[in-house]
Amino acid sequence: MSKVLTIAFTEYLNAVRSKAFIVGIIMMPIMMGAGLIMQVLSESNVDIQERKFAVLDESGELYDYLEEALEARNSGIYKTGKIEFKGLGAVGEGLEVESSGGGESASLEEDELAIREQYLPAFSMEKYEHGDESRSAELVLSDRVRNGELFAFVVIGKNILAERTRPKDQVYYYSASSTYKDLSKWIRSTIQDKVEDSRFAAKGIDLELVADLQRLITFDARGLVEESIDGEEVGGEEDNDIQSFAIPFGSVMLLFMLIMMSAPQALNVVLEEKMQKISEVLVSAVTPFQLMLGKLAGTILLSMTLSLVYLGSIFIATHYFEMEAMIPMRIYAWFLLFQLMAMAIFSSLFAAVGAACSEIRDAQSLITPGMMILMIPMFFLVVVLKSPDSALAVGLSLFPPATPMLMMLRVAIDPGPPMWQLILSVILTAGFTVGCVWAAGKVFRIGLLSSGQAPTLKNLVGWVFSK
Repeated sequence: MSKVLTIAFTEYLNAVRSKAFIVGIIMMPIMMGAGLIMQVLSESNVDIQERKFAVLDESGELYDYLEEALEARNSGIYKTGKIEFKGLGAVGEGLEVESSGGGESASLEEDELAIREQYLPAFSMEKYEHGDESRSAELVLSDRVRNGELFAFVVIGKNILAERTRPKDQVYYYSASSTYKDLSKWIRSTIQDKVEDSRFAAKGIDLELVADLQRLITFDARGLVEESIDGEEVGGEEDNDIQSFAIPFGSVMLLFMLIMMSAPQALNVVLEEKMQKISEVLVSAVTPFQLMLGKLAGTILLSMTLSLVYLGSIFIATHYFEMEAMIPMRIYAWFLLFQLMAMAIFSSLFAAVGAACSEIRDAQSLITPGMMILMIPMFFLVVVLKSPDSALAVGLSLFPPATPMLMMLRVAIDPGPPMWQLILSVILTAGFTVGCVWAAGKVFRIGLLSSGQAPTLKNLVGWVFSK
């Protein structure tokens, strides 16, 4: 056992002193910081370029309505605020400051400046009347869009306000920028409102009554209420998107990232030592199984170190912002347990592949099945996230290769899986982990000293069941 620990700590110390480990430590903060910076930059650099479109109104009844609606819409594309200042220097937006005289808040008339900032693009339109009979209106307007004179154009059917419309009497929207949906959505909703009002009016139905009947209800999603020890009702808080989506999804992505960062190290180290004939010297002092266990333990220690750094940073950040209640301590504990088992499974797999191969090219081809097994849980994340207690979600989370990530996802979603499922998942995964380590040890023992022909999956299976 002392030899295994010696190998483990040697591998661990060599890893934490490497540049790759330092990069791994700072990668998460850099990614998170870059994401926040990009979000701020994207919010402050909104594309407010004017979108001009033409309207061919064959009905002759909707252009004036669109014009009025467009004027109302463009008046709401600005956000207003105020800057309060003292003397000649502005001190900020919406801040209370003292006047230079008596120490009281300055008045709006004297020391406040109203500001208006555009945060949405303006729309403008022109009325198009087709006069060139040699070319269709669609062709003429399409050329104008291609030339940059227009952003899009709309053709409104002649009988759009009729009770029963034919296909040719619908609304057609043409644009070269199909991914920009704001303009088309506004045109569609505006025309839809007018058509509905016209149809109600044709039936003699009061539009105010219709608006009153269609008034939306207030819908507030909340958690369950329970009785505390003191007999008081607790819970029932409003649903939080961070708790219901970001934390479960983020926990799985962090677990997946840690596995991808650490487990392949076992393959690289073993393969490098085999190519340099170092492993032949090592197995003269320890058994191949002891060597594999030591390298496996070192890889797991490396992964757990990264995990403690990231989880510690998350705990400190949530405590600083008084949000620690969003992530219960049980989630941290389950995360570490599932990470330990996942690392044992995939690190042993990668180590076995590294021992069986003599070249990196052979290892890359053999590791593909292992990577597919690792990717299986990622294919079902959305399914489990939407329905964590379904038969499919339960079955997948009890399937050992997928258990660490999918069960972690279910644990992070309140109220979490029943305790019997958690216990069963741990037992099944622990047994599967022992089997993986045993099988990897058999492959490692034979493959470490083998050379020459590239191994196949059939060879690996044969090595596992060899005596």
